[in-house]
Amino acid sequence: MGQPAAGAAAAMQRSKSGRRMGLRSLVRACWSPPMSDCECYGDRQEVVVEYSAMLLPPPRIPSPSSSLQSLLMASLPDDLLVECLARVPRGSIRQCAMVCRHWRAIVQSDPYYRARGKLRMLESFVVVFGGIGSGLSSATYSQSTGQWQAGLLFPDNHDHDHDTSSSDHTFIHAQSAVLQHRILVLGATLAGDCTMVYDTWRRTVARAAPMLLPRKKFACCVIGDRVYVAGGASRCRASRDVVMHEAEVYDPELDTWRRLPDMRHRRYGCIGAAVDGIFYVIGGIRRPYAYLSSMDCFDPRVNAWLKSRPLPIGGGCVISCTVVGSCIYMLSSHAVELSFWRYDTRGQAWSRINLPPIPSPLRIDNLLKFSCVTVGSAVHIIQVGGCIDDLLRRGGRNPRGLREGLVLVYDTRGQEWSKAPHLPDMRNGAVCAVVQC
Repeated sequence: MGQPAAGAAAAMQRSKSGRRMGLRSLVRACWSPPMSDCECYGDRQEVVVEYSAMLLPPPRIPSPSSSLQSLLMASLPDDLLVECLARVPRGSIRQCAMVCRHWRAIVQSDPYYRARGKLRMLESFVVVFGGIGSGLSSATYSQSTGQWQAGLLFPDNHDHDHDTSSSDHTFIHAQSAVLQHRILVLGATLAGDCTMVYDTWRRTVARAAPMLLPRKKFACCVIGDRVYVAGGASRCRASRDVVMHEAEVYDPELDTWRRLPDMRHRRYGCIGAAVDGIFYVIGGIRRPYAYLSSMDCFDPRVNAWLKSRPLPIGGGCVISCTVVGSCIYMLSSHAVELSFWRYDTRGQAWSRINLPPIPSPLRIDNLLKFSCVTVGSAVHIIQVGGCIDDLLRRGGRNPRGLREGLVLVYDTRGQEWSKAPHLPDMRNGAVCAVVQC
């Protein structure tokens, strides 16, 4: 009796050892030599950029040589790969994407992003792009740490394909749009008008198709997986800029733009927001100093512009806006007076709320730029350009120590303002976005 039992135990041990060896071979088959810093896929080129705020350098991993190991890897189902890779830390996603092309496609897919969302592996980051020196810089704010981390997106001596000679004004008229973990910067002037796509997981910057009609100071929003733009002024150097009413939509899968029906009004300097599938184009001017006190609304489901709706600021300038739930929060200026508003899109009613702690009266000009973004249920107003102290001196008042990079936070639930850490040194023309990655 003792010998059969001992034989059975030995056989079980050999079986466990064999399974462990098979698992090791499967995991070893996953790895391939790291790709170079410049990756080409089809007709698009992506440049890997260092971003210390997000990831760590990739480790050295041996490559497989056995066709059997490759066969084992190929037999692993995609749904199992998604479930496994969705649990890796954010700092390891780039390494996973460098294992092989199949893994890269997995981490770029919609099911992978949704799986990380279900596992609560996504965190909101505020990302600001701007110019510094002759390069391009970036700053990232983490809600969990409450701190900014800044670094160079492109150093001074970067690849000549990205012209940074005028980086201080690269984003001065650009707008941002966020598609999952990717940030699209529309209307940037990198070697001409272009669309820049920054992948926060892989730390790559790629070029996408530019807008059909180059424009500046336009409205932009994201509805579903499409990017909508409308209004602005044409980038025509041969003659005066023409205020536009044309609209376009971008399909990221096909990397193509398509024309939409024209707006009811020509608008320049307008801002955009999306609520419940409706594209709101708010404010703007139709000619110098002729402000529009209305907003146009586009419904993609019927591919038509709806009836225009009024704004509560007669003759005022809309500075920036953001969306929390079904409400649009808007920062505006009328002459030298700032105001902060909330628009309930379902009740179609405006209400004035407490002003942010910014010195008033203060005239907003081309040198001072604010952006509004949403993090959770809070509205962040970020001073991405200009200096309040300089405006106070020009107005004959003593400066109050409000340097560049002021960040103010409005709690929409408690209805109170607070201050957050200042934005690191960024030049005029910075563009701001919130990404969950």
